Parts: sequence; structure tokens; C-alpha cells
Amino acid sequence: PIVGVGGVGCGHDVYEKLKAGASLVQVYSMMVYEGPGVVSRIRHELSEIMLENGIRSVEDVVGLDHEDIYMRKRLERIKESRSTESVIIDE
Repeated sequence: PIVGVGGVGCGHDVYEKLKAGASLVQVYSMMVYEGPGVVSRIRHELSEIMLENGIRSVEDVVGLDHEDIYMRKRLERIKESRSTESVIIDE
């Protein structure tokens, strides 16, 4: 896993780190300056950015700037979801 660290103060910062390939983002300094409520603010900002871009899952953001990483992960998620689907055969 890649961890995005440093300079995280808003939802846009988190979105950029996720697009770059981070699957986890550390928020430390802003918590010191603003307190734990900053996490809710950042989550809200991130969700707004994602909805504006038609993205509903954080997993779909990870690696978005790197087509090879993004497509590999996307195909893995599709394969996994299909393997857990129930199949109903109507005879």
C-alpha cells in the first residue's frame, strides 16, 4: 500500500493523493491545528469532489492518474464482485 503523507489540509489534497496512487492518507498536522473535527470537514469536501466527478467509491479514485494501476485494480474489483454474485437460473 502507498500512504499519502504531508500537506493534507482539505479534501482536494486527499483527492490528489488518492489519484496519485495512495490507498491511505495521513492527516496529522491539521489535527494538531484544528482538532479532530478536521477529519469530518475533509471527508465532506472529498465526498463533494467525488460526486462532482461522478465517483461513488474511494476505491475508484486510487491510482486514477496512472491508467495501468487504475485499470488493474478496477479489473480485480470487478472480478471479485462477480465471483461473489449469486446466479439464478430459471428453468
